Amino acid sequence: MSRQVVPLLLAIASSLGAAAAGSTGGPLVGSWRLVSYTDTPVDEAPTQAFGKEPVGLFVFTEDGHVSINIMRNPPDVSAPTTDPDPEACVPGWFCAYFGTYDVDYRAGTWVTHVRGGNIPAYLGTDQKRRFSIHGDRLVISESYQVAGKTVRAERVLLRDKGR
Repeated sequence: MSRQVVPLLLAIASSLGAAAAGSTGGPLVGSWRLVSYTDTPVDEAPTQAFGKEPVGLFVFTEDGHVSINIMRNPPDVSAPTTDPDPEACVPGWFCAYFGTYDVDYRAGTWVTHVRGGNIPAYLGTDQKRRFSIHGDRLVISESYQVAGKTVRAERVLLRDKGR
């Protein structure tokens, strides 16, 4: 092989390998409109911290950027703007963060590498989320602990097709 062909083949193989290992792209790419944000503690009624009809937009770009915005509907603009909980949003009725992301479709997870936002505890961290996509419906499901009790969290979004 000529000396010119080998570097070209290596460059092509490298870019194909990056695409095959692709940490972004696929069905998650696009804009998603939040339609439900529910937390259900074991043996208790579900709660909707952002109201029955939350407002939110999750945007995943093909080049690996993500922006997540969630707002209580209706917003409570008179609510306190500080909260001692480092995982609280400031103000509490609006949560947003952004950064880059990696996705593993086989495992049904994505990780947001948080660069900025209004959740102090998230800054500079990796936030992993478990998800499934069913047509134009994205469901994020996870569990967490509060005071020794398991809470099941479910976020439902629909593909945002514009105006």
